[in-house]
Amino acid sequence: MSWDIFIMRFPSDAGAVDEIADGWEPPSLGSGRDVRAVLAEVLPGIDYSEGGWGDYEGPGFSISIPVNEADDAPVAGVGLFIHGSGGAAAHAALAFADALKARAFDTGSGDFLTADSAQSAFDGWRAYRDRVLDQRGP
Repeated sequence: MSWDIFIMRFPSDAGAVDEIADGWEPPSLGSGRDVRAVLAEVLPGIDYSEGGWGDYEGPGFSISIPVNEADDAPVAGVGLFIHGSGGAAAHAALAFADALKARAFDTGSGDFLTADSAQSAFDGWRAYRDRVLDQRGP
């Protein structure tokens, strides 16, 4: 089970996804090459497979990030699939979004992440994950 975060250049004045105008087209985050370079800068040691999946191991967490667009193709958005319990995961997601001049959207809560909300959003996901796993049993 992963904490899923979506990075995109959402309108800065939107407080929620339902406030985004119909027909809105997201600006590009950059080319596939550019986005992978930003990831490598923010997440040193990220490892890419031939298919464009980036895998990063952080302190107590891991992130899988598909960026399989061609080097020169525009990237509209990037998903982060976060596993583990390390609190630094929320900060890594925000650092990547900030480096791209984009916003992070928590698909579980339906809220945008901010410096003030990211840790509590991660803690909420972790508590939910633990409840679900406890219910499933061994």
